[in-house]
Amino acid sequence: MKTVILTILMAANTTFANVSAKDKTWTFSYNTQKSQSFQIKKTAPTFEAAFNSAAKDCYQQMTHGKYPGEDKGLEIIDICANPKS
Repeated sequence: MKTVILTILMAANTTFANVSAKDKTWTFSYNTQKSQSFQIKKTAPTFEAAFNSAAKDCYQQMTHGKYPGEDKGLEIIDICANPKS
């Protein structure tokens, strides 16, 4: 009986912990080499999750899904890893 009650309490605690984590919206601004700028808005429970998602979207947007070559790819990674806030 103790095991059942303990299991129910743990499940309820986990459920409430997931509900209480509220997503926030972050805006990341990027400046390209050609003096162009753009913003990406991401909604996530943590800054790190939003940052990672925005960096991936930035890379996709700048490469259009094609391999840009090693040098250009490193420049794009540098831009996407260092947003201007």
